[in-house]
Order: sequence, then structure tokens, then C-alpha cells
Amino acid sequence: MSDFASLLSSFKQDASAVSAASKSPLAASVISQERRQQNKPSRKRPFATTTTSTAPHFPSMHSNNRKKSDFKLTWLGIGAQKAGTTWLHKLLRKCNDISLPQEQKEVHFWDWHHRKGFEWYIRQFGYHSQKASAVALHYGEITPCYVVLPETTIAEIHKCFPNLKIIFVARDLVDRAWSAMIMELRDQTMGLSAGDFADGVTGNTSNNSNANKRAKLSAAQQRRLEQQSSPSSQPDSYFRDRLRDATHDSRSNYAKHLINWYKYFPSSSILLIDYREIESNPRDVLLKVVMHIGVEEEKAKQFIASLNDDEVGQRINAATTSVSSASTGSSPTSSHQLLTKRPMLKKQLEKYLQPYSREFNDLLKIKGYDWRLDEYDP
Repeated sequence: MSDFASLLSSFKQDASAVSAASKSPLAASVISQERRQQNKPSRKRPFATTTTSTAPHFPSMHSNNRKKSDFKLTWLGIGAQKAGTTWLHKLLRKCNDISLPQEQKEVHFWDWHHRKGFEWYIRQFGYHSQKASAVALHYGEITPCYVVLPETTIAEIHKCFPNLKIIFVARDLVDRAWSAMIMELRDQTMGLSAGDFADGVTGNTSNNSNANKRAKLSAAQQRRLEQQSSPSSQPDSYFRDRLRDATHDSRSNYAKHLINWYKYFPSSSILLIDYREIESNPRDVLLKVVMHIGVEEEKAKQFIASLNDDEVGQRINAATTSVSSASTGSSPTSSHQLLTKRPMLKKQLEKYLQPYSREFNDLLKIKGYDWRLDEYDP
């Protein structure tokens, strides 16, 4: 077996081990209980410890039982996947008034790890190791899968933290789904099952191992690995089928899931961000988010001003087809550029996602927002 084949096999063995160890208007639907309850998403749970699905339940942390001195979750970033949440996480970590998990971006406590208990959750923030301070920190985290949490879990979150601030970044549905499917294809090459998104997940030790192995690849080996994970290696039918899968379909249906959050939290507690604004006015977006979390306006403005243009404008985890332009000698190609080269597939994705885009735009109108997603009209 060649060194490259052996390395690729090692990638897949590591990922397999981790998986094995963890195994039409909207105005009417916004007030419809039936619409809120139906079609609950099917979820992959790579780190579940039991086959029985049990909703989180922490009565000692309910707001009417919790002591003032106890940990208080201030905010949650709930999505969307592939919509700039890693960029947001990286910059919020620089704010002295905000505390995020110390080890990983995505904690997945409310969907995968709640059985580990609340003490485990607050340890992710280094809560017990922090010294008493006159500054009340705003504790929060970003896990994009939270937007599709079942209603019972959202209800429990509300019982624990009724004043919680929610942040959701909405990206063009076709661009988001396409970027997510490219990421999934890359991960499959590394051995993850379709539908499992393990990057940035607390408890996953295979990512660092794989990154170290990739760093040891020669330029030629990296090109071969890239070819195997390239979207051009798959026909249009592959992406059409993947989009219909529960994982991608559910995460594309913004309105359906946000309605559940609006049932328990007031509109003033939920901030919807236009992904395009991150590209055009990143500082304005960051200021909105920091102030929504609860940082005083003057402190928020000082924090934004302290950031340099390079770090504010940096794109994180953008889907590309080049592993490394330095190592391969090629320029990275954005996911949008890749889809533009497949106009028939793009039209098919637009047709499939158009109803979801229209429903989300109806929700934006109801909630008083002045921006809209593309509805892909001819």
C-alpha cells in the first residue's frame, strides 16, 4: 500500500472510531400549533451515550430555583450552519465582557451532551476557574445546529434562562446548502458518514489528528486528496439527493425552526442577521451582536474600534476546492464559483429551496426586518 493510500485509510479509521464510539404564506403557520409540531428533524447524534432520546431537564437551573450567584447563560448563537458563525465566534472571544467556551466553538450541550450534566456545561466556559470580578461576564456559545432543536428542548432552555438573547445569521439558502454539502463531501473523504458534521465539536479528538496528518502530506498528495473530495467528482444527482436528506433539508428550513424559538422568546430577544451584511459591513454586524448580547453601548463601540481590519475582514472556514494555495500552487475557488459552473444544478437547488426562502421572508416581514433573501424568481 502506498504512503498516500495508507494515510487516507488512517483518516477513515480515525473517523470510524469516533462515529462508532458515539453512535403558502407564513402568516398562517406562525400561529399554527400543528405546523410547529410536525416534521421534527431527524438528527445525527455521534456522541450520544444511549439510544433513548431524552430531552434536557435541569430543574435546579430553572430561573425560579437558581441562586443569583449561580451560572447564568446570557446568549446563544443558534445558526445557521455555514453562515459566518465561526467568524463571529473568533471575534467575540476578543471581547473582555463576553465569555465563550475555552476549548471548542461548538459545545453541542443542548442536543448531544446534556446527559453529562450542567456542571460539565459550565466547565466549558472555565466558570469555576475564573476569579470574582466586578464585571459581570456575558456567558454564551455558538452551536449552529441549535436552531433545529425540538420544541421541548427550547422550552427547557427558556425555563432555565428566560432572558436569554438569541442570534441567528441567515445566509442565501442555495449558497448555504451548497457550502454545507461541500464540507460534508470533504469530511466523507476523511471517513465521516454522510450527515455527520464533526468539525469544532467538543469531545472530538480526531480533527487535530487529521490536521496533523494533512500537514505531513506532500503537495502531490494534497492534490490527490483534494481531487477525491472535490465537488467535480460527483454528478448533479448526488447533490440533489443530499439536499433532500433530513440533515440538509431541515437546516435549510429557517422559518419552521425559528417559529419554535419565537414561541418561547420575545422578538426583542432574537436577533436575525443578514449574512451579506457580514461581507459588506462586518463592524456594524459585530456591534449589533455585542450590544444585543448585553454589552453597554460605549464598551461595545470601544471593543469594535480596537479590532484591526484584517481580523474583522477575515473569512473563516470558507468552502474552497484547494487544500492550500501555497502547497498546491493553485488559487482557492469559492463554493459560489463552483456552483456557478453548474447552472442546471443551481436551478434545481433554487427550485427546491424556493418555498423555504419565501416562508423565511414572510417571517422577516412579520418581525419588522427590511431585508429579504433571494426567492429565485425567474
